[in-house]
Amino acid sequence: MMKKMIKTSVAFLMAAFMCVSFVACSSGNDTSDNAKEGSGYIKVVLASSADPGNYLPFNATNSVRSQLNYYFYENLFASYYKVGELTPVIASGYERTGDGVYVVTLNKNVHDSKGNPIKADDVVFCYNKVLQIGERKSDCGELKSVEKVDDYKVKMTITPDLVGAFENIVTTVPIVSQKAYEESKTGFSNDPIGSGPYTIKNWTSGSSITFVKDKNYWNKDGALKNQNCDEIEVRFIAESAQVAIELETGGIDFAYNLNTKDAAPFDSKPGFVVEKMPTTMVRSIGFNSDQSSVFSNQKLRQAVSYAIDADAIVKSAYDGNGGVPSVPAVPEGNYFSDYVKSWNDHIPYKYNLEKAKQLMAEAGYPNGGLTVRLMTKDAPEYRATSQIIQAYLEKIGITVKILTYENALYQTYRYQPDAYDFYLCQAAPNGQSYVANGWKWYLNSGNGGKNTFFINDPHMQELLNATLDRATYSEKTVDELGKYIQETNYMWPYAYTYANYVHKDTMKPYIVWGQDCLPNLSTYSDSWSRHE
Repeated sequence: MMKKMIKTSVAFLMAAFMCVSFVACSSGNDTSDNAKEGSGYIKVVLASSADPGNYLPFNATNSVRSQLNYYFYENLFASYYKVGELTPVIASGYERTGDGVYVVTLNKNVHDSKGNPIKADDVVFCYNKVLQIGERKSDCGELKSVEKVDDYKVKMTITPDLVGAFENIVTTVPIVSQKAYEESKTGFSNDPIGSGPYTIKNWTSGSSITFVKDKNYWNKDGALKNQNCDEIEVRFIAESAQVAIELETGGIDFAYNLNTKDAAPFDSKPGFVVEKMPTTMVRSIGFNSDQSSVFSNQKLRQAVSYAIDADAIVKSAYDGNGGVPSVPAVPEGNYFSDYVKSWNDHIPYKYNLEKAKQLMAEAGYPNGGLTVRLMTKDAPEYRATSQIIQAYLEKIGITVKILTYENALYQTYRYQPDAYDFYLCQAAPNGQSYVANGWKWYLNSGNGGKNTFFINDPHMQELLNATLDRATYSEKTVDELGKYIQETNYMWPYAYTYANYVHKDTMKPYIVWGQDCLPNLSTYSDSWSRHE
């Protein structure tokens, strides 16, 4: 048995602003051929909290689907392999030839699992589909056009040419064969064909999906030695307790994000390693600040934040497995290249009941008497958090009506200002190493002149633009934005958490973004038990 805390320093790729209980593992990112210690046919079994439902490459994605996409889809570049660098995948390199103009050169030997070559026409097709469908604006909102230069070069025009925009565009869109896509009757919804290292062997909806190594994979000698196992089975298991049972009985090989109670017994079990790593997710309250909402009142937003003990939420809802951030960004793990360390010197809105009552009076509610609607997902941690918030706000005369929805309805209602007064959400960096590039999805006033909190704040937009513009981007502009987020309190971050990893001690897992394990990049000892 071993137990340790991991500090990661890699800016990793992932789709953003959401959390998933995905079976995963710890660090150990040596992916060279020498790292493959085992022999024979290596099979790895892991679990996902949900079936992704489809594998549409150009539509809006979710964290489960994004994780599984690693196996069979590839992007132009990868951002999870080396710190602060773009690792060439389908592309071999790029040149910034002017403001917002990038020429990307492609590898000349790329083909998908069916042997279809992938060239410039296919790249242009894929990005045009993304622009046409219009569901990837958080990744590609600045992309204006992609043009063919020759068979192995494309020109991208990005407006505005924001900090991190190019990196996001070239690391999030799967590149597939136009021919194969148009021959698919489902648009690759359930029959995806990509250029990645694995193909789908079988998929039983709601139960499991199995991937096998593509023996004709085009990039075996590339920077990513990403075929370190022969078969990957992903089982869809929603409950943490059931994942722990499967791990203990040998049904799965490693588990990510077990709750503290379920992970604790493995501390003393021989043959297992228990580790912790901060996730990228920051749990937050998002205030509906529309003019029709009571929370358009800044003092009321601040009163609510002072009235809630964030430390109590971490202790009760997350078993003490986390901390309280100062801004909507994880202060640990080095996920951001521009995180301002001085933010950690002060946690705003630390629990202060008297201050909360004072602000209630200044907001026009000296005797309370206010009823508000709190919207949340139907998940254990959110249900527990909602009840804690309900109890604390009762102390300042606010009655909280909890609205609990399954995820599809929650995602629909969050964009409707008449559906709730405040809601539980989570901020993540959207696969970026620049903190403001992760915040822009929430703060940018692109929805009819309002951001996702239904507010048009010109100064907020000015500060956001300054952190994203290559000409004005600096530590000072990032710091000013962070402090203004604290002051206005449209979003109040109350917790960040650690993922509990439990895995066999006969492997060296490969972690991306502090929350996902790639078994194809992990390594295995000679005693690995699933040689089949």
